[in-house]
Amino acid sequence: MDINIIDTAKELRYVTVYNKLFKMINEGTFPKNSRLPSEPDLAKTLGVSRSTLRQALALLQDDGLIKNIRGKGNYITKEISPKKSGLEKIGHVVYKCLDHKIDTIEFDFKIQPPSDYFTKILGKKSVATVGIDRWYMCSGDTVAYTFTIIPIEAISTFNLDLNDREELLKFIEDKVYTECTDALVDIKFSTAGNFVTKGHPISCEKQFYLVEEGLYKNSKYPIAFNKHYLPMQYANIKFHPTK
Repeated sequence: MDINIIDTAKELRYVTVYNKLFKMINEGTFPKNSRLPSEPDLAKTLGVSRSTLRQALALLQDDGLIKNIRGKGNYITKEISPKKSGLEKIGHVVYKCLDHKIDTIEFDFKIQPPSDYFTKILGKKSVATVGIDRWYMCSGDTVAYTFTIIPIEAISTFNLDLNDREELLKFIEDKVYTECTDALVDIKFSTAGNFVTKGHPISCEKQFYLVEEGLYKNSKYPIAFNKHYLPMQYANIKFHPTK
């Protein structure tokens, strides 16, 4: 493979490398899901330093064109997600932002006394809270995790039977979004993703989007509070503002 990088005064060198690799990826020189040459080999082929190459690769990762798998190298990812809507409307964050198609949901829950943290999150002290763990699976792999806090009063308000696991899952996955009137979403970055998932490792990567989502129904107190952990290599957070 013969690749020549022409340096110009008008363009930073790593941008030149980025543009060359971007074009090659989109033209199919590196097929989808294929592994890029090792960094030393690619830097030598392009005639640039590894530092310059890494800057270009970081931009390609930001654009979702490649992903780095620790210990294995850089891989060409699938095409940019065709999803047109994002978090501008109320809806399930995992399905709005994750690139993978969920085929299985594993979940567990327990009733527990309100901790100081839960009281802070819910804005008031509840008699008890229901903590729900959800693991989202794709072809046997865990690709996202959500922890949900629901005050026991909301369980009563919506007449939920905690002995009916299917009813509870349907409520927190779907019905809660049709019942709520507004939501408050806070997007953060987390390195605790594989620590909080309780034995269900999500990704070899350590970087996650943490999307905290309070759901409200005509009240200043949430009827449910979600903490969604989305691996950055699998997720794409978008907003589509309109007037």
